[in-house]
Amino acid sequence: MKLKQRMIVVYAIGCFLPLFVVFIIMFHQINVSLRNNHLNEQENALNTQKEVLEGSMDMAAELSSRFYFDKNSKKLAITRYADEGDLKCDYRNFEKLYEYIDSYYQNISAISVYLYDENIKMDNRHFKFITDTIKEKDWYKSTIAINGVPRWSYLTNVQTGQKSLRMTRTLYDGTGRIVGILSIALDPELSEDYIMNHSSNAIMLKDDEEKVYANFDLDEEDQGLILFQTGRKDFSGNITLHGDEYLTTRINISSRYTDDYYSIILMTSDAGLKSETARSAVLLMLPLLAAGIIMALAILLFNVWFGRRIVAITDAMKNVTEKDKESADRAIGSAKDEIWELYNDLDEMVSEMQRLDAEAANERVQKEQMYSRQRDMEFKMLATQINPHFLYNTLENIRMLASINKQKEIEEISVDLTSLLRSSLEVGKELRSLAWEMDKVERYIRIQDYRFGDRIEASLEYDKEEAEKYMVIPFIVQPLVENAYVHGMEAMESGKIQVKAEVNKEQEILLITIKDDGMGMTEEQQKALREDMKNLEDIDRTHIGIANVNQRIKLRFGEDFGVTFSSSPGNGTEICIKIPLIQR
Repeated sequence: MKLKQRMIVVYAIGCFLPLFVVFIIMFHQINVSLRNNHLNEQENALNTQKEVLEGSMDMAAELSSRFYFDKNSKKLAITRYADEGDLKCDYRNFEKLYEYIDSYYQNISAISVYLYDENIKMDNRHFKFITDTIKEKDWYKSTIAINGVPRWSYLTNVQTGQKSLRMTRTLYDGTGRIVGILSIALDPELSEDYIMNHSSNAIMLKDDEEKVYANFDLDEEDQGLILFQTGRKDFSGNITLHGDEYLTTRINISSRYTDDYYSIILMTSDAGLKSETARSAVLLMLPLLAAGIIMALAILLFNVWFGRRIVAITDAMKNVTEKDKESADRAIGSAKDEIWELYNDLDEMVSEMQRLDAEAANERVQKEQMYSRQRDMEFKMLATQINPHFLYNTLENIRMLASINKQKEIEEISVDLTSLLRSSLEVGKELRSLAWEMDKVERYIRIQDYRFGDRIEASLEYDKEEAEKYMVIPFIVQPLVENAYVHGMEAMESGKIQVKAEVNKEQEILLITIKDDGMGMTEEQQKALREDMKNLEDIDRTHIGIANVNQRIKLRFGEDFGVTFSSSPGNGTEICIKIPLIQR
């Protein structure tokens, strides 16, 4: 079977098999999407109802507080009237307050005050006497027990026969004596009518224990099973009841002034959604199926054409490998399509590879030149130094004589200087820890302290624990500290030198700064130093240290790293060493 035929078979299978898989996945996704949409709509509707109910409950609580402070209502509640005419006069004033509440608080259906005073014969929709029968009611007992805190109950309105949420609150006179109970009832449409007229199974519970209302048969066992699956908090998801699955949403409703809360639970049978899911899936998948078939045919035709171009690619590549790259364009013809562009890119790639080869060769030459310069510079430095072995042996003799003669300062200087010389002999190209490097700087500073005394104050700042973790090129800090002493501070009467190492883990670099407040450098001196750092052929002897450190870093880590400095006459010099962060 030829390539084009294999491609046709492979792409035909590759188109129709994924289409079948997509069909199954889409059917499942539609089912999930419809269920989620229904849950979201159910949850949004309940949240809207929650806002209305909680707003009305808070409004009732605020009205109860207003009742305390309104002079007419307060007078009616706590005054012991001796004359019924005075009571009726005050009652007419209270009617004006009630008319205002009735006009602006439509969700409040009734306000009543239950009084203990039986001397005044008045019993109407606003004022009622507390009888022995009322005292036996649960709502009365619980209201008296919580000492003036609003209490919510689900009670029947005697006049209308409808059930609704009702807030009751104990009233006190100025002496703290209970004079009555205030009752504010909400509109029944907010609770009972909402549950009764809902299309889904709806339940309203108080404190997760008392069933207030349900629009379907609900016994205690089923209620416990529902509560076990929904929990005590807001819930939206699936529950199972008697083997049937229900899309269930639950919200809790509470007032700001009390711990009482109510729960509304809506349950929609999953069986009712299955037919809707199937119908929606079919309506959605038919055009998708038609579009998929058309797409598969288009892909098939395209791949037949593309297969021919692949054969052209094969022939052209043979021409490139067997002859020369310039024959590639002639092999694919004059059609300027993607294949033609591909071969143009191939031609450019070959040219680019040749250019990169030339650059790589040039870079190798430059690198060899840099190594040669480095060796020349090290030779110049060695030429300016006394044989370190001779110095090391001499210092050991000095240290021993100082120890014998109990010259402690001379002995300490000898130890520090010997350590520096020993390290310079032992160090090679291997990296050393930052802690090792800073130890050598600290020894050098101690030696200079004996020389300059209190004239120059030098300090080291670095994290000793982190300094053990990271590696540096050896002896890149001490030469620059030496420059600070010799060129920056030696002629000064007093001054400071600060050496600081900072680890930047975010940028993965290590920064070491050497800062002094000495003589500084003029613009001409800075320009000369920068030229010496670039050109090592004829370098000034005073610049060997900083140029050496800079070149060692660049040779090891590349041009992005090295030494930079800033200076001004009379304000000192700051040198910064930048190297990559290398863990031990």
